[in-house]
Amino acid sequence: MLPRNAENYIRVQPGEFAARCAGIFHAGGRLRMMFAADERETDGFMNIYAVFSSIADHGSFDIITTAVEDEGGFRYQSITPRVPAAHWYEREMACMLGIVPEGHPDLRPLVLHDMYPEGVFPLRRDITAEDIRSKVDLARDDAYPYKTVEGEGVFEIPVGPVHAGIIEPGHFRFSAVGESIYFLDPRLFYTHKGVEKLFEQVGFERGIQLAERISGTSSFCHSTAYCLAVENMRGVDIPIRAKAVRTFLVELERLYNHIGDIGNLCAGTGFAAGYAEGAELKERLMALNHRLTGSRYLRGVNKLGGVSRDVLEDVESISAELSVVTDEFKAVMKFIMSSVSHMERLEGPGFLSREAAVKLGATGIAARASGVNDDLRTAHPNLFYDRIIFEVHTRNRGDVLARMLLRADEAACSLAMLRSILRKAKPQKKELMAADAQQDARPADISGGRQALGWVEGARGSIFYFVKAAADGKSPLRVKVRSASFCNWPLLPFTVLNDIVPDFPLINKSFNLSYSGCDM
Repeated sequence: MLPRNAENYIRVQPGEFAARCAGIFHAGGRLRMMFAADERETDGFMNIYAVFSSIADHGSFDIITTAVEDEGGFRYQSITPRVPAAHWYEREMACMLGIVPEGHPDLRPLVLHDMYPEGVFPLRRDITAEDIRSKVDLARDDAYPYKTVEGEGVFEIPVGPVHAGIIEPGHFRFSAVGESIYFLDPRLFYTHKGVEKLFEQVGFERGIQLAERISGTSSFCHSTAYCLAVENMRGVDIPIRAKAVRTFLVELERLYNHIGDIGNLCAGTGFAAGYAEGAELKERLMALNHRLTGSRYLRGVNKLGGVSRDVLEDVESISAELSVVTDEFKAVMKFIMSSVSHMERLEGPGFLSREAAVKLGATGIAARASGVNDDLRTAHPNLFYDRIIFEVHTRNRGDVLARMLLRADEAACSLAMLRSILRKAKPQKKELMAADAQQDARPADISGGRQALGWVEGARGSIFYFVKAAADGKSPLRVKVRSASFCNWPLLPFTVLNDIVPDFPLINKSFNLSYSGCDM
């Protein structure tokens, strides 16, 4: 269970909201997520929530909330001019709930695309799928207002949304002079699935399976963050053994992602041998995933109140496999870093300054490679992280090379943490489920209107869930999912300026962002 005092809900008047958020942000509080909930059926208005890491209470969150009433439309004063990290969140709320942030510098549609019916906001409680289907206008041909650069010698290069190979859709429009990039205007959200709306319909227990399928390579972290939110809301504290199992699998998921990403960067420079070595080692870890959990993507383990299987029982066998992986990883990194042409391609492109990372709310590798020491495992420790010693690594270069080297640092750290968890878990009682979360306990134990956060530091960065129970306590009124990719996609235009167009695929790979995984 997450400590109840980890969440400080602070209700303010609508006119005070922007100033209060700006004050926290400029004092060093990090905006973790921002969202709204349609609570008209219970409160008579919509509520906006802005979640910051507390600057006064380490490990806690200050959640600033305010009401937005329908006074000729739902409107409030935008915080983006003073809190740049809020820019996508506010655009998302405008699309999904029709809450307009007045004074926002860029109110182009973020999520909903051209043929979507005007005036229909899918996350409002009174909107159904049939409402949306019946009003889709196939004849609409509104041109999306891309931002462009004008001047002598400037031309546009459109890339996507359909790409070669197995990749999800995303459109990137470059303004370039020769090969030099002057501006990039990306457009995503071609894969909207209505996930947050589905959470309201499937109930608390089945929500685990939904969370596991939001992003394939972050399946376990998503389901863990969701379970933590619901468990906190119910007041359930899971056993130490279950915390150890969850932490072990979170680190295993981080490890196979980082090693795979290092190999994929080799593909971006044409270093086929390095790519093959990384892919082979990643496959070894995926096979270990399957042996431990029955799923290559670590699905089916998390349950509300604990875990379904003890993956830490065969300590000797797992330790032996981790020793082999450690040796092979060292050899792979030595081989990759011995390629002068590969390393030279990584040095320089994709620079993200520390200032931009802080202002835009970067998370994970993207933040730490630019010198921002931010990791939820130490900033907001939960699970088993307060029982193991580890170092949060940072780099200061902010380029593609920094992001690759940081992944190598973190992979080595994860291997050490996995071995530490095995040692510390060995003498523990093998309790996997909380006593008050057994099969005879019902999710309806949740009091109506209760709400809580859940969070995990995943391979791409922080993942947050906010869950609020409906009045009857039997289903969610609102589930907000904030993936790491949602934070980091807006960084991309700032990292390509003055780089050349052929370097864009490499820069993009260095962030390893998910398309569908940020489109809820």
